[in-house]
Amino acid sequence: MTASSDQFHLQFVALHNRAVAEQQRHGRERSNRHLAKVASRALRVEIRNQAIGTWLKGTPPRLASSDQVVAVVKALSEWANQNCDERYWRDLLEKAQHPRDRSNAAGMGMSMAQVKDPFQLGVRTPVTLSSAPSENDQQQLTAYVARQHDQDLRAVVTEAVRGRTRLAVLVGEVSTGKTRSLWEAVQALPPDWRLWHPIDSAELLECVDSIQPRTVIWLNDAHLYLDPRDGKKSELVAARLRRLLRQSGPLLVLGTLWSVYVQGLTRAATTSDLAPHPQVTELLTDSAAVLITVPPAFTDQQLRDVRAAARIDRRLRFAFKHAREGRVTQVVGGTPFLLQRCDQAPEGARAVIEAAFGLYHYGHGQDLPHSLLEAAASSYLGDDQWAMLPQDWFVEALTYTGEPVHGVPGPVTPYRRRQPGDAGTPSYRLAHVLQQLALHALDRDLPTTGFWDAVTAHGRTAADRAALAREAEIRGRYSHAAALYEAAAEAGHQEAWKSLVELLEILGHKEKATAVAHRSGDPEVVRELNDFRELIRTGFDWAANRFRGSEPPALTRLQEEIRHFEAQGAQDHALELARQGMRQGEPEGYEELLRLLESSGAHEQADNLAVHTFNLPYLLGDLLVMRMRTVHDVASLERLVRRAVDAGHSLALGHLIDLMRRTGRQNEGDAMQRFGLTAEGAPAAPW
Repeated sequence: MTASSDQFHLQFVALHNRAVAEQQRHGRERSNRHLAKVASRALRVEIRNQAIGTWLKGTPPRLASSDQVVAVVKALSEWANQNCDERYWRDLLEKAQHPRDRSNAAGMGMSMAQVKDPFQLGVRTPVTLSSAPSENDQQQLTAYVARQHDQDLRAVVTEAVRGRTRLAVLVGEVSTGKTRSLWEAVQALPPDWRLWHPIDSAELLECVDSIQPRTVIWLNDAHLYLDPRDGKKSELVAARLRRLLRQSGPLLVLGTLWSVYVQGLTRAATTSDLAPHPQVTELLTDSAAVLITVPPAFTDQQLRDVRAAARIDRRLRFAFKHAREGRVTQVVGGTPFLLQRCDQAPEGARAVIEAAFGLYHYGHGQDLPHSLLEAAASSYLGDDQWAMLPQDWFVEALTYTGEPVHGVPGPVTPYRRRQPGDAGTPSYRLAHVLQQLALHALDRDLPTTGFWDAVTAHGRTAADRAALAREAEIRGRYSHAAALYEAAAEAGHQEAWKSLVELLEILGHKEKATAVAHRSGDPEVVRELNDFRELIRTGFDWAANRFRGSEPPALTRLQEEIRHFEAQGAQDHALELARQGMRQGEPEGYEELLRLLESSGAHEQADNLAVHTFNLPYLLGDLLVMRMRTVHDVASLERLVRRAVDAGHSLALGHLIDLMRRTGRQNEGDAMQRFGLTAEGAPAAPW
């Protein structure tokens, strides 16, 4: 050890000893395992107790682990009843680094002179014109035609070169040329700049504090780093990036996002709901950030530029010829041919595509293990289909889905991760265009029991199982949710213990909830269960007192205007005002539009609005009240509510239970409330 690392070691050991001694004086035994849990919970990133042990033995942590060190030091300082000087510990840690480590940190990423392969950075392989593409076709991009968003992006890059730290995110649909635009933009950077492409959010969190000025952080498919399905980690990534934007630069953060993610990640809080992703929202609306829209189609003038460029590029000429409504980049990316391959898939391959589509739709990460994909695909085959397939049907199916389409990767293709630890584990990925369709898919038949069992047994990570557990829970498939939460918890997902305990408690399985809380081995889970029980009790009391004898709320100005035009017979203008209110995020706009649609007989549109407006779930109840005044067809009402349940509407199962009881099916309603639904939608048996 160097003198500097000795200093860190001595100070850390001294603080640790003081903290443990102080806790023992109060009769509390504190282990490194417990210390790691406390610090991990505060930082929202796992800190291993073995790491703390190595620090105590004299091995200084890496500079990239400074946040973990500070979290541990803060916990120890609290135990020792003393203040924590965060800056002191960060300086101490920096001095403890080996000189070689500092030089490596300064060289994070590649110099721009080394950045030569666009395909390694996520630029999509362009379409080829024959089944045996030439080597020249495979290695080269098509000619590029710049559009308005390219000019906007180039202006951001110019600002960074002049010394200002900037974040630019290109927003658009799949295969609109977002990543290619980033690639073209960084070609203008001086040679002394570097480019760093982190593998995933874990590497970004570990190394982002070591980034040096004049570096591009390349976040193609930024939803993989700001994953809205993993709120805690995405929030931590966003917070670290926000801190980076405030450091002396220049630095340039470049990313791409699908529109559906931007809409969800930047949704503002309503009167009844906190903003779901506050750190991500702040990051994307930061003064140093700019969101640049990439349109799906070329304008007439841009198409003339494409035609001119196509004279020297036969693939661009092919794309121009086959493009519809100016959607040239989609043809360059092979989207029409990929969708055609899906439509023509034989039964086995269709089951593989459907399984991968369903897994992504319900929250699994994009890497699908071989065993998971096979088990899930089997659940999409009926008995007669299964009997007719050959024994090696799955191998044949993967051959079909993995075969390139005009040189573009097929619907479901093998993928080898860059991490050495995953090199021997085969996994598969759904094509990007199908991933986006999966996110947009609204009404789908829910998978069978075999699908949920497949994820429980073969889900790639604990987080994947926890994500699908949440989707099963909000759809009333409680037994599958419980099994998935338990599998995730046993695999190390600490939040899954809490989710499982809360689910059991809500369903009235109090003894099971208590037993599982103690089985978790974490006293925090037991404490949170008691807090949750108190919250439920006081919450019901508050709600009963809050709404007892309350008057209906007064009409807002928007509602008054809409009803004024409605009374004057200007129905179209009233509808447009309501839609304007919706676009501006006003709940009253949604409420009035639902009422207008239902009263005018546009029942299908009213159904779609109530079922899929997840941020205002009470709209479904409003629609049911209106519908029951005029419709006495219980079967149609049940179909509507079941559709909402399967779509993931948070209040729909409660409405279904209420409908069962109102129509004399008390036993069915009671069974649903306590045990949920089977995968097929029937009341579940006790589990």
